[in-house]
Amino acid sequence: MSDTSNNDAGNLRSMTRSKKAILRLDQLIRRLEQSIVSKLHQGLSEVSAQLNQTYRREDGSLPPIDVISNSTIALSQLELTISDIKETLDQVRSQFDQTEQKSRELKHAQSNAIVHSAHIINELEETRQTLKEAHAAAEAAAQAKSDFLANMSHEIRTPMTAILGFSELLQNGEIPEPERSKAVQTIQRNGRYLLEVISDILDLSKAEAGQLEIEKRLLNPANLLFDVQNLLNDRSQAKNNTLQLEIRGEIPTVIQTDPTRLKQALVNLVGNAIKFTEQGTIRILMECDHQNELLSYHVIDTGAGIPSNQLEYIFQPFGQADSSTTRKHAGTGLGLAITRRIAEMLGGDVSVRSEPGKGSEFTFRIATGTLVDVPMITSLDDATTTRSTPLEYSSNSQIHGRILLVEDSPDNQRLIRFILNRAGADVTIAKNGEEGIKLTLAAMQAGDSFHLILMDMQMPVMDGYQATRSLRATGYTGQIVALTAHAMPGDNEKCLAAGCDGYLSKPIERSTFIPEVAARIGQISNVGKSIHKQMV
Repeated sequence: MSDTSNNDAGNLRSMTRSKKAILRLDQLIRRLEQSIVSKLHQGLSEVSAQLNQTYRREDGSLPPIDVISNSTIALSQLELTISDIKETLDQVRSQFDQTEQKSRELKHAQSNAIVHSAHIINELEETRQTLKEAHAAAEAAAQAKSDFLANMSHEIRTPMTAILGFSELLQNGEIPEPERSKAVQTIQRNGRYLLEVISDILDLSKAEAGQLEIEKRLLNPANLLFDVQNLLNDRSQAKNNTLQLEIRGEIPTVIQTDPTRLKQALVNLVGNAIKFTEQGTIRILMECDHQNELLSYHVIDTGAGIPSNQLEYIFQPFGQADSSTTRKHAGTGLGLAITRRIAEMLGGDVSVRSEPGKGSEFTFRIATGTLVDVPMITSLDDATTTRSTPLEYSSNSQIHGRILLVEDSPDNQRLIRFILNRAGADVTIAKNGEEGIKLTLAAMQAGDSFHLILMDMQMPVMDGYQATRSLRATGYTGQIVALTAHAMPGDNEKCLAAGCDGYLSKPIERSTFIPEVAARIGQISNVGKSIHKQMV
């Protein structure tokens, strides 16, 4: 680059000297023309006049004078020479101007080339930096996924080891009854945890694909808070923690949201607070922004806290604040990622602030729907008298009604009948869809219709989809709830399209199964009489 600059400078100096020389030559010719030629011409004119007067003949003619003639010729030649020099000078000047114009164009082109080259270099540098960052991000993502898969393997194999191991021990008839009871409890505990792992993975896959289902209903948010407390209170006490509920200001008695997803998010947040807190306090504070129609749940703990440089990672699907912490406390690390997606789908967000050694505060916000003419409460004592949604029943709720269970698996028949009978329900079994239709129509004709039908969707002879469509075709309007092991995106819609009123997935969990059944029975306590009247 420096050699090119030196050459350009030398060319410029050379062109400047040439231009000055041409100007000096032009001035010299002009002076020559103005001085010498004009003086010679004047002198010759004077000499010619004197000679004419001196040597004029008597007849008035002039004698031939060679000197004057030669001088005149010489003067004419001089004038021609000067004219040729001027013409040559003009040509030189024109060539110089052309050369100078080309030099300027070349200089401009070089300048543009330098600017363009600099722009290309900048773009290449930006591209290199972008590729470097993308490569680093890809490596980080690959490492995170590798860590996630390794963690998943650990989280699945650990409870499976306990389940299989204690199941094998139970086959030994010599085990004392207290030990058998502990073995059963261990199997149940690990089975529930394994189900949570699978559910988290499925929910995350649905959320990533934009297929996480939202079903908004009317809900009493304070009562849902009591449900979360009842569900997690034993876990909190096991770590010598106190679980407190509080409200600030006026809270609506009814909002419109998805109870299942809201409960899932709160269980994730409160469960995390319990996991990382020992001999401390977990507070769940609820408040409402009436102007923006937003309800906030603040989950505040006195646990270990989270370092500031790790806060940005805890809501990422494959990122955890610290993998060693995850191994210490167990868990998939997916709960907070799912919670964030739920908050967004419910019209809100989730945020966190934390101080290591002092604790953390997670704020979960959701849209309430319209609050016009909605009654308000200012104390949790006022919330215990109202039940507005099915999911606000507890796992200890009593069920008073007749239920038809259409299920082909004998093991599931025994299990579900046992759970429902303990809750007080009268259960009738049908082993396929065809038998279920016969029992349903017979009960209707006898004036003793079932309050609820739990319909397995995949059965021999006639599946649940065909059985439900057939019942609806007869005019049956009673409650039919799908009970199926299918839990992939689209299964819910498929069941509802067949005519089901609701959807419950297997394996069943008493804490959600009983409240759902109890709520539906409560809503239709007189359904049998009304259906019978319609058919008659």
